[in-house]
Amino acid sequence: MKFKNILIVPIILLVFVKSFAQEKDSIQNKSWYTPDYVKMQFAGNIGFLSVGAGYQLFNDVLYTELLYGFVPKSISRSENIHLITIKNTFPLFRKKIGKELTLIPIAGIAVTYDVGSTTFTTLPDKFPEGYYFPTAFHATLYAGAMVHHEFKNKSLFKGADYYLEVGTVESYLWYAVVNESVTFKNVFSTSVGVNFYF
Repeated sequence: MKFKNILIVPIILLVFVKSFAQEKDSIQNKSWYTPDYVKMQFAGNIGFLSVGAGYQLFNDVLYTELLYGFVPKSISRSENIHLITIKNTFPLFRKKIGKELTLIPIAGIAVTYDVGSTTFTTLPDKFPEGYYFPTAFHATLYAGAMVHHEFKNKSLFKGADYYLEVGTVESYLWYAVVNESVTFKNVFSTSVGVNFYF
């Protein structure tokens, strides 16, 4: 499957959702397809480093993002890994801290597609049926905290989110449940990231 074809479905989903969920006042200020923010994340089961763009939807009840993640072969110990992720984050509540800061506990789910040659969406013929789960798609569950900083000088960006998350992949969680040698503390990982708002 060509790389450009991989991107078609998530882009269409983002455009469709954004067109219906954008707030009226935001539509008046910018084009409906313009992202609300750009993002960079370190770790978190969606790449050693991930970059992309996102939208605040339904009156900021949902943050939806399209991300490209990369893991160099020096870290993966096999080959370079390329990942495409749709990440959905739900703010649980907001607590103002002074004039410029807001604390936001978050939880969410991300769906990741591994573009590499060592993963598969359907089981190869060389394996017995049911021997392995498909390895190309994964769901990541996570929770954490985010601090939003509203900038005084809005010349380039209006503000930023700084966040910390703890999460796990669904297959790791499954192994922790069915295999006594895998403990829950071994299947969770930490990620940090930043969103810059236009």
